[in-house]
Order: sequence, then C-alpha cells, then structure tokens
Amino acid sequence: MLAPHRADVRLYSNGAIKVNIPQYVSAICRIQTQSFPFDCQFCAVALASPLLNVDEMIVNATPPPKDSYFAGNAEWLLFNVTVRHMTFVEEGESRVEVHYIFHLQRRPIYYITVIVAPTFLISALSILGIFSPGSSDGPRNEKVSLGLGSLLAMTVLLGIVAGAMPKSNSIPLLGYYILIVILLCAIAVSISMAFLGISRHYIQKDQMPSKRILRWMFIPDHRKRRSNSTSRNSSYTSHMDKERPKIPELALIYNILVEIADSHRNLRRKTDQKIQRKAVQHEWARVFSRFDYFFLFVFELLNMVALAIFLRVAWLPTPELRDQIL
Repeated sequence: MLAPHRADVRLYSNGAIKVNIPQYVSAICRIQTQSFPFDCQFCAVALASPLLNVDEMIVNATPPPKDSYFAGNAEWLLFNVTVRHMTFVEEGESRVEVHYIFHLQRRPIYYITVIVAPTFLISALSILGIFSPGSSDGPRNEKVSLGLGSLLAMTVLLGIVAGAMPKSNSIPLLGYYILIVILLCAIAVSISMAFLGISRHYIQKDQMPSKRILRWMFIPDHRKRRSNSTSRNSSYTSHMDKERPKIPELALIYNILVEIADSHRNLRRKTDQKIQRKAVQHEWARVFSRFDYFFLFVFELLNMVALAIFLRVAWLPTPELRDQIL
C-alpha cells in the first residue's frame, strides 16, 4: 500500500493517464447457509460516484484477468468475478454504478474431516454395538449404555456445528445430517430397550418361544422336553410315608434319610430351574439375534444413505447468479 500523498500514476504518449489506487474494502454479504458446508456465496462490491453523472464521467468496467492472483484463502475459493455496469437515477440525474460480484465457494475438507467423518464412524460403531447379538440381559444392558454414550457424543458435535454457524432462522445441511444420525441412534436405542423389556418379561415367566415364532424366524427347534421328576418324587414320597417303620431307632434313621432325600430333591429342583432358566434365555437369545441382524442391516443402510445424500450436494452444479445481490 502507498502513502496517501503518493500514487502509482502512468502517463502514456497519447495523453492517457493510468492511476492505480489499491484499497482494502470491507463488504457485507448476505450469506445463504442452507447448503453449508458445500455452499456458494455471491459477495458484491459496488463502486459509484456520489457527485458526477453519466455526462460528466465515462466509466468502463472490465473483468479481471483469468490468471489473477486473487484466489481466496484457506476457507474460501474465489472461482469467478462478475462485473455489472449499471445506471440508476438519483435526484433527476443518471449516475453510473459498477458491481464487482465475487463468486466464493467454501472449502469443505475441514468440516468433513472434523465433524462428518467422526459422526459417521460413531453412529456406525454404535449401531453395530447396539444390535450385535448377545446371549443374556447383561450384554443388552451394555448396548443401551453404548447407545446413550454415542448420543451424547453426537450432541457435542452438534454443539460444535452450532458454534461455527451464524445465528439464523434456517438450519444448515450439516445440522440436518447430524440430527438425522442422532434420530437413527435414538430409535436404535429405543428398539434395543424394547427388546430388553420383552426378553426379561418372558424369561421371568419361564416361557419358551412358541414353535410358530421359531418357524417364522427360520430357527430350528432343538428344545428338549422337561422331565416330570417333581411328580415322580411326590409319588415316591407318599409311598415312603405309608411304609414308615414302627421301631423308634429305625424311625429315627428313617427320618434322617427322609431329610437327606428332601434336601437332595430341593437341590435337584433348583438345579433344574437354573437349567430351565438358561434354556429359556438361550432360546430367546436365538430369537432376538435374528431381530438384531435385521435391524443392524437396516440401520447401517440408513446411516450410509444419509451420508450419501449429504455428500451428494457436493457434486451439484454451482447455483446461478441472482439478479438482485445488493
């Protein structure tokens, strides 16, 4: 930049004078954030004389050369400059106004690397963890905790986007993408919690899945019939009560043997109940594993579709220049 009392003036042999006056100009642009971070902006700088009219000043506006060194910065790419020569009437006089419209395109690599890629990876891994088949309630409880943790992480990323964006009435494209991913993870956590409640209900009732459910889920039926040991033990106990000995010494030994037999039967019954509970858990785990595989495929597909729709905007053609910029 030159001092105010100095100027770059060129005098040609034909009498023409060329004055080069470089300046810093601050312009207020109307930012359209609907396609952020793949948005293109049009920023205009208007030049006009407040005193001279068209009869007193002739203005020739020419576009800058194609190999100009004005190429933008780390955030914006300047890919075109449009020059408009306009005439307007003010106080009964025609005046000239020149608009230099800068076509700016945002460089989205930073936002894709810092926000989009972590959001996609967190959502994909959380969906994989939520719907990975488990064998009991313990792993499914951990799945719900994993889903809630991923929702918290994506909420933090949404806060980063909100801090980087201007406060406006429109939600940017990146905000819609993160909201959709959060919604997918929230629905996945809700489905996993529903599976947890249903499996606990049937396991506590000690109820096996029906053959119709197994047939609908294409699951082979390998269940074994429960032995009727309780009825046999009760009939055997009633038969022993009828043959109780009359001799006191033998009766004492008999009572001790009966107590030992009762303890053994109680232990056997508890063992059978544990085996039955594990069998019920195993059968319902087989059923819900099919649901887990199905929803894992569906939600991962929806996650990739959301990412593809979001990235599709990057390959859309550049929007046309509007007639009204200022």
